[in-house]
Amino acid sequence: MVQKVWYTYDDIHKTVKNIAAKVQNSGVQYDAMIAIGGGGFIPARMLRCFLDIPIYAVTTAYYLNETEGKTADKVQKIQWLDPIPETLIGKNILVVDEVDDSRTTMEFVLNELIKDGFNQIGVAVIHNKLKDKVGKIPEGIAYFSGLDIQDWWINYPWDAVDIDAHNRRAASGVQEA
Repeated sequence: MVQKVWYTYDDIHKTVKNIAAKVQNSGVQYDAMIAIGGGGFIPARMLRCFLDIPIYAVTTAYYLNETEGKTADKVQKIQWLDPIPETLIGKNILVVDEVDDSRTTMEFVLNELIKDGFNQIGVAVIHNKLKDKVGKIPEGIAYFSGLDIQDWWINYPWDAVDIDAHNRRAASGVQEA
């Protein structure tokens, strides 16, 4: 059985606020965020409230089916910063995604961004799943996670069709499905 967990918008907001505090206390002033689409869009927008830096986006394809977790053989670029905007060259960037699961997509994105001449790169994720990762975070990259959680299937509020039912499930805790 797969264990599933639901988070409300309030849960996510509080977690993102804690991530922002970690980023602000890190000693690095990030100049921009790069959201990994589609999961990184909403957390990046929420982080912007606290960090007040612009958001750029990249999109990749790795998961073939969002509800079954099936993956492709390799990560593919769908949308990229090409060319890198002049205003970002040599700057510090914070890469944002919702969950660090297998780390495959994150490793791909970071390795591609390292080639683009940024000064410092950091990573911010809402949830870090506590499990062995396939991918690796390259050396020298700061890592900020909001919550370390078990390897559960995460249901985010922005994926809900019925937000009231979603919030009721979030209130009842982890469930088997």
